[in-house]
This record gives sequence, structure tokens and C-alpha cells, in this order.
Amino acid sequence: MDVDLEELIAEAARSGWATEPSRRLAEEIESHIVVPLSSRLRAALGRDEAEQLARAIAWERCLELAAAAPPDGVSWGYLANLVRWRLMDAVRSDVLHGRRHHLTHRFPEQPPAQRWSLGPHLEKIAYELEAAGLPAPVGRRLIRVAADGPPYYRAAIIKRLQRARATAAQAEGMAWLLRGGAGRPSALARLALGQAPDEVFDDPLVRRWIQAASGRDQRFFGGPSRLGHRRAAGVAWLESAPQAA
Repeated sequence: MDVDLEELIAEAARSGWATEPSRRLAEEIESHIVVPLSSRLRAALGRDEAEQLARAIAWERCLELAAAAPPDGVSWGYLANLVRWRLMDAVRSDVLHGRRHHLTHRFPEQPPAQRWSLGPHLEKIAYELEAAGLPAPVGRRLIRVAADGPPYYRAAIIKRLQRARATAAQAEGMAWLLRGGAGRPSALARLALGQAPDEVFDDPLVRRWIQAASGRDQRFFGGPSRLGHRRAAGVAWLESAPQAA
């Protein structure tokens, strides 16, 4: 019989993460998350590493959910999608950098109190938001809210962010950074495809998304207008043009 994820997390948290409730949660993570892992992820990361990463990611998320569950609740499908997304991020990073990610948390022990890793590409976006003036805890919280799908289409991300008290402009900017749109790949997608961070974050369009998501452009309402796009392109051209003698 399928055991409800929320009940298992609540039971473990009420017990102070005692051995028996933690073991039951770990066993259900094994059967619902680890065993069904796709063969592609196992092949890309190596079977042992893929399984260990899946256990650690799922366990970390359960610890976070015990402290602050999303308004719509959680399910095994929700947790499986989150784990799959993080593993795909790890695969992309392995391909780009030619190295394996090493497991940094032991399972199922509760990790020390420190800020949670968002994954290499999301960490870069969080850093840019902080540099633009958004407090680091707020930026990381909003990124996690945006990532807490499904669904992952832009309108759903915006709705989740506004429920988390982001302004309309912040929600729009964050959605463009993480999801993008037709003809405008997100900053996250461009990083995952191997573009250099300087190239991505120096793009005037991405800078505008950063400014909006950090709360510095409350007039932002979506993609740039044609006039705004032409102005941004003109500024970029002028900056790159050779200076007159």
C-alpha cells in the first residue's frame, strides 16, 4: 500500500528524527525515488553515484518540507520530479566540466545547519541576484519556490512566487530567469547549455530580468518591448564599436 509522504515526514519530524520513523521514511524514499530512477541518469552519473545523490537530495528536501511545506502539499510525484531535475543539473555539470560531483551529505543523518545547495547553475543566478541587491536568503527562497513544481510553465511559476509574497515584477523577472519563453531561452537554460556565465549575465536582456527579480525594476511586466529591445541592442552595439581617434 502506498504510504503518504506528508504523513511520513510529519511523523519523523514529531519524533525529532528518531531512528525508527527516519528508517521508515528512508525505506519509502528507496522504493518511490531511488528504485525508479531512469537508466539514462544511472548511465550518465554511474549507478552508485546516481542512487546516492537521489537519496541525499530527497532526504534534504524532506528535511526542508518538515519545516515549511508548500501550500498545495507534497506527494511522491512532486519529490520524484524535484530529484530528477537536480540530477539532470548534475549530469549537465558533469558534461561541461568533465568531473563527477561528490556526495557531501551522509544519508539519512540530518545535515548540519547551513544554507542548502541549489545546484551549480541556480547558485550562479542566486549570486547575481544578491549582487543586484536582493538579500541572499530572500533570493534563495524565491528560487526554491519557483522550482517547487510541477507545473514548471511560466504562469505557474509566477503564481507560486506571488503566493510567496514576491511582487508582480519580481515574479515575472524570476520566471524569465528560470523558465524563459518562446525565442528567449532562460538564463538557467543558457548556463546548462554551456554558455559562460559572463556571457549570460552581461546580456542586457538577462540584466533586466535580474533587476526585476531583485526588486529594482518594479515596472517590469514581462519580455521587453520591441522599442526596449532595440534600445538594448543599440547600447550593446555602441559599447562594442571602435572609438573614434
